[in-house]
Amino acid sequence: MAAPDFRQINDMIRGMEDMAAAFERIFADGQVREEQVRAKCAEQVREQAAEALAQIPTAELREARAGIRTAALEQAGFLNLCDLYRAPDWKLGMTEGIGDKQITSIRMILEEFVQRLSARERIRLTAETERGRELVLELARCRAVREICKDAQQLREDLPGRIAVLSEAVELRGRLRWIFSRRETKERTLAAVEALAALRESLEYRRAVRFVKLHEEVRNMPADAAEEDFRRNSAAYYALLEQLTGVTAPQEMIYSSVPAQLAAQIDAAPLVLDSFHGDLRAYQAFGARYILTQKRVLLGDEMGLGKTIQAIAAMSHLYSEDPGRHFLIVCPASVMINWCREIVHFSEIVPHLLHGTGLEKALADWQAVGGAAVTNYESLGRVVGKVDGKMTLAMLVIDEAHYIKNPEAVRTKRIHTLEEESERILMMTGTPLENRVDEMCELIGFVRPDMVPEIRTNAGMRHVPAFRELLAPVYLRRRRDQVLSELPPVTEEQEWCALTRQDLEFYAIEAVGKNFTGMRRVSFLQEDLGTSSKAARLLELCGAAVDEGRKVVIYSWFRETIRKVREMLEVRLPLSGEITGSTPAQDRQGIIDRFSGAPGGGILLCQVQAGGTGLNMQAASVVIFCEPQIKPSLTRQAVSRVFRMGQIRNVLVYHLLCENTVDEAVMQLLARKQAEFDLFADESTMADAADNLADREWIRRVVEEERRKYLPTVV
Repeated sequence: MAAPDFRQINDMIRGMEDMAAAFERIFADGQVREEQVRAKCAEQVREQAAEALAQIPTAELREARAGIRTAALEQAGFLNLCDLYRAPDWKLGMTEGIGDKQITSIRMILEEFVQRLSARERIRLTAETERGRELVLELARCRAVREICKDAQQLREDLPGRIAVLSEAVELRGRLRWIFSRRETKERTLAAVEALAALRESLEYRRAVRFVKLHEEVRNMPADAAEEDFRRNSAAYYALLEQLTGVTAPQEMIYSSVPAQLAAQIDAAPLVLDSFHGDLRAYQAFGARYILTQKRVLLGDEMGLGKTIQAIAAMSHLYSEDPGRHFLIVCPASVMINWCREIVHFSEIVPHLLHGTGLEKALADWQAVGGAAVTNYESLGRVVGKVDGKMTLAMLVIDEAHYIKNPEAVRTKRIHTLEEESERILMMTGTPLENRVDEMCELIGFVRPDMVPEIRTNAGMRHVPAFRELLAPVYLRRRRDQVLSELPPVTEEQEWCALTRQDLEFYAIEAVGKNFTGMRRVSFLQEDLGTSSKAARLLELCGAAVDEGRKVVIYSWFRETIRKVREMLEVRLPLSGEITGSTPAQDRQGIIDRFSGAPGGGILLCQVQAGGTGLNMQAASVVIFCEPQIKPSLTRQAVSRVFRMGQIRNVLVYHLLCENTVDEAVMQLLARKQAEFDLFADESTMADAADNLADREWIRRVVEEERRKYLPTVV
């Protein structure tokens, strides 16, 4: 029997063992990085507490009764406790009457202050300071390693052990031992070598190698990439921060008005997130448990708090118990696509879009395999008959639940037919209901009719905590300022809208005509915005914002879009005015002043080119773009008019987008180019670089692609 190439065999074994060791280091590194984040957080909290000492005058030390000569310290320039905290012992000792004993007392008192202040501090992530950038980078690496560990966990349970066993089975590692060994030993060695070689070529091994490479990339992640990821996913960073440090909003804010005993029961309930791909804030985890334990509820969290994510987390828990379960989401047509995208992004649940010509097939697929069906109120009539008395729904989700506040409406009656088929019912609305008792009773009556008489009887107490406790078993509402006090002021959301038939008809004409500018106005091309999916979502967002007392700025590049939106809004919501390229410069500030000074919520329309620079709109806290802007600098400038010094509310930015249109092409291109933009040093260079996106060749390719897609739809 011929001897094999032992050098090659040993190289293969060493390489595979090295890979297995590197693979294991991923998991060890994950734990190390979590500890590093905790250490940096503790350091930052302590530093923030030390800075807070500046608000406490040195004279306060008189109350310590430790014989500290505060007047001498003040005369020496130590005017507050931060001055003392920063000063070295030798400098304190130069003060008359301050010796070792007094310095020890000062240090003990300051340490007590710092510890007490630290317990109240909340970390606010920022990329504006060196310490902030370091923490963001550590969190980005920690977050990435956690994702790798989660995906690689199944391999870890088997692959390293198989490599070790097969390596051990290669009994002969050199030519001399081969010569003096028995045939059976040689055969076992060759079989083990063959098995190792096969394992090295297997999909599992190649996946492990890929994980090792990804881990190496994470270890070398540049700060710029981390900061960009933070800007895009700030909520996930704060969720991870809460998990690692245990520092959250005060419990009573997370629970809102839920009595302590009920809150404790909900908090103790299990929440299995094995099939959920994301990180939940503490208030979101409580919301998911609330949905699961209370079974039939109204979730009324303020806009921007992630009601959709809480619903998906609750569904994921039920999915982990039985992947064949059926969920049904009923929502406005404008957010159906968003629901499908969020389900795919955050869970393993399969979404089925029950809408349009594909409804019957999607409905059959959903019935056969389970998952989450997403339909709108208009299409529900084609769905109800297939569910009523024939299926069991693990959860019925009713988004924008105020759509069914009228008990006589057809949509309300259709929803009611699904009550008995639904094990759980979740109604969601960002519209505050405390001052609309009749509407609240209609909605609560859908899930808990037994509670309605008592709610009506106590309606006069609606501003009293006891009334909110009465609602606690069925109604949960948290405000942003309660649970997100440390969030960065800007949160961006992509609002994907499904084309209506009219949207498609008008867009196809522009595509076939090769009109790039017209294509960019998708969903605002028709004169009647009652048939526009973007306009429908715009109305919903504006209505919710105004109900919360927020001011809204709506941006579009196109003056024609501004006109149509104005005509749609002015008969429905408080419109403060508009600024376009034709608005005289001397009139613009007056429009801004009226917008800012108006009580409660309000809406201002702005053409991006006119409202994006030179104006201060910090009274607003919601920004809506009717279409994606070709230049990232335009978007940045427009948002900066709202998010600037003096802004006291978290800013919500919404981008209205339509699937399978030029919107998608622009967003994909911008995503690919984002890394290049981050390399530019200043705004003017970035703007020049962005101009390249709109060159004729790119436009030609996009137009031709859209034309190929939509040409068959035009007769």
